[in-house]
This record gives sequence, structure tokens and C-alpha cells, in this order.
Amino acid sequence: MKAAIICNGSIQDYDSCKDRLQKVDTIICADGGTRHLYHMNIIPHVIIGDLDSTKGEYIEYYKSKQVSIIQYSSDKDKTDTHICLEYALERYDEIVLLGATGSRLDHTLGNISILKMAADKGKKACIVDEKNELYVVKDGIKLQGKKGDLISLLPLSSKVEGINFEGVSYPLHNAVMEIGDPYGVSNCFNEDCVTLTIKSGYMIVTKSVD
Repeated sequence: MKAAIICNGSIQDYDSCKDRLQKVDTIICADGGTRHLYHMNIIPHVIIGDLDSTKGEYIEYYKSKQVSIIQYSSDKDKTDTHICLEYALERYDEIVLLGATGSRLDHTLGNISILKMAADKGKKACIVDEKNELYVVKDGIKLQGKKGDLISLLPLSSKVEGINFEGVSYPLHNAVMEIGDPYGVSNCFNEDCVTLTIKSGYMIVTKSVD
């Protein structure tokens, strides 16, 4: 089962977003993400958050459509996206986050860091925007693409050890990466499928379009 979380960040291509939403079983909306769904004329299954980033007209509209709303106090330690991801991880094996990047770097970095929760649970979660797919990996991952597609590795933990990276222009065998030495940026697919395995640590993996 697959879910999508619609966040309050940037979504520039609504048509592409709609295509992705057609491939999921459940749409979860994080507070201000209602603006995106409203303009795409899409009804989510649930709206979650403190509702401080949305407009009353959106909430009233979705109430009229019988959408479930789970409201939290604004006096909380977790972002709305964080709460939505916790909700999704209890129910779904695969989660895509849309609108999770944008002008607020603090929110973007926070959204990247919470993907660690999915890695710890052995579930697949990714942040997707018009140019990137981003994952946090604990043990390993296989990604499909085409020759020449960009793929980068960045350590999320202070050190990542036992890195094996196959199907790329610059493969790695039992390698080590540390924060501050980003030599894994801008590798390329050399085959239709790339495989990454690691023995210890957490790795950020991005598949990008230049």
C-alpha cells in the first residue's frame, strides 16, 4: 500500500503531481498543503496539522466533502509533515512526499531528516519535486533510471561504512564516506538499475535531473 503526503512547500508542476497522486492508495494532506490540492481539484483522505498555514475557505470546502481532519495544537514540537509521516508509517509500506522542498531551507532539511524514520522501519519513503527524488537509506536500495541520469550520495550520519555502489559510472566497493567530504555528488547511472548497499550509517540518495 502506498500513500502520498502533500506538504506546504513548492509544487510547480501540478500535472506531474496529479499523475503521481493517481498511483497511490491514500492522499494525506499536511495543513498548508491544502492550497495545492484545492487548486488541483483533488480531495484528500485526511488533513493533519495545527491548521495555522491553511485558509479557512479550504478547510470549510474539505469539511463539506466529508474529509477527515485531525487537528493538533499549534504548541507542538513536531512539524505537520513530521506528524503526517508518523501517521503514514503506521499504515503504509511506501510513502511519497510532495511539496516537501522550497524556499524554507529549515523545513526542507527537517523533511529530509525525518525520512530516517522510514529507513529505521524498513519502509520506503522519498521526497519528490520537479527535479529530484530523495531517499534516506540505512541498509540498501535499488533505483531504476536510464544511462546518464544523475545520482548522488551524501552521508546523513557522521560516517557511512561498507558502501557498495553498482550500476554507476563510478562504482564503490567497501567505501567509507564522512560528512564534510562529499565525493559522492554527481555520479551517473551506467545501467538501467543501480544498487546501493551499506553496512553502517545513514545515506542520503538523490536521483536528479540537471
